[in-house]
Amino acid sequence: MLLTTLKISLNSLAMNKLRTALTMLGVIIGVGAVIAMLSLGSAFSNKISGQISALGTNLLFVRPGQRGGPGMGARSSVQTLTPEDAEAILSLPGVKAVSPASLNSGQVKSGNRNSNTAGITGVAPSMFSIQNYTLQGGRVFSDMEVARGARVAVIGPVTATEIFGSQDPVGRTIKIRDIGFQVIGVTRPKGSQGRMNPDDQVFIPYTTAMKQLPPARTFVQYIAVEAQTKEQLAPVMEEIGKLLRQRHRLRPDAKDDFNVENITEFLETFKTVSVVLTVFLGTVAGISLIVGGIGIMNIMLATVAERTREIGIRKALGAKDWDIMLQFLVEALVLTLGGGLAGLLLGWGLMAGIAAAVESFVALDARLQWWVVVLSIAVATAVGLVSGLYPAYRASRLDPVTALRYE
Repeated sequence: MLLTTLKISLNSLAMNKLRTALTMLGVIIGVGAVIAMLSLGSAFSNKISGQISALGTNLLFVRPGQRGGPGMGARSSVQTLTPEDAEAILSLPGVKAVSPASLNSGQVKSGNRNSNTAGITGVAPSMFSIQNYTLQGGRVFSDMEVARGARVAVIGPVTATEIFGSQDPVGRTIKIRDIGFQVIGVTRPKGSQGRMNPDDQVFIPYTTAMKQLPPARTFVQYIAVEAQTKEQLAPVMEEIGKLLRQRHRLRPDAKDDFNVENITEFLETFKTVSVVLTVFLGTVAGISLIVGGIGIMNIMLATVAERTREIGIRKALGAKDWDIMLQFLVEALVLTLGGGLAGLLLGWGLMAGIAAAVESFVALDARLQWWVVVLSIAVATAVGLVSGLYPAYRASRLDPVTALRYE
């Protein structure tokens, strides 16, 4: 019975190919937009979450405060954070590891090859564990090498390839501002993360960065702090605030000359915002799917009017109300499911095309999410049922005598 109804519905739709295609177009665009928007939103969210998580877990960043210029003048960092501050923070309860960081710039070169993009950062050995860096070769510099300001470096895999090609860089020499450094280790790839590429880095002892690379300085740009557990982040933040205010001899009414940033808290906030944004994009795209459903209802109503005599003949030959209703419901479902499958292909194409177009700015790992596909097809089916229900009901309630007289 159902198979016969399906054949009748397909034949009916095939007799009006152009109208069938135009009717399905709304569903195709709706499903394609939902799939593309939700998949790209999910890929972008995963990208940003991965970048933040790669910085480390249970992580705090202590940065210098800002000093405002006159009027609308530019703001500059207050240079108050020192390696001694980092040592004092390490003694606080709940703190697992600490590393000061001194940021430098300059060309990194070896022989006739060079890199102008590599970040040059002076750190303590603990920074590698704090930010989840592992090595694919060599070793990390020691506390003793930090203490004596050794000219040693651990480089990222992108920097290694750019300067040394396929050769093993461990044991070789690089120059930063014409000062020679021995490469003692190479980190494993963490994946490009946009402007701050963790694979294009040169790590040197922070003492060397502060005293031997120009300009010499006594302060650091930030201090990375790893708490022992996630629950200890808030108490550690509070203790750091008290400690630094005391060390910097700030008056009770004076503002902090530092900022403590909670990366975990920022990540949680971002995830919440990301979910809201994804739902918003999906809702906007879903509106086009509803518009497509309205179009199907409109066409089905017109079809019922056109086929009134056919309905009368079928009823005169013994077809029951349910048979007529089922026929038009199946036609509506065929339209939405066919449009949904075509929209799936369109959504996949849009997703892949947009991901390829923005690849030079941000590399998205865009892929079809199974839950997005299931949700889109389920919504398309529901739209087909709802939009086809009323026309099918009207068709089933037609009086056969009146229908046979219809011109």
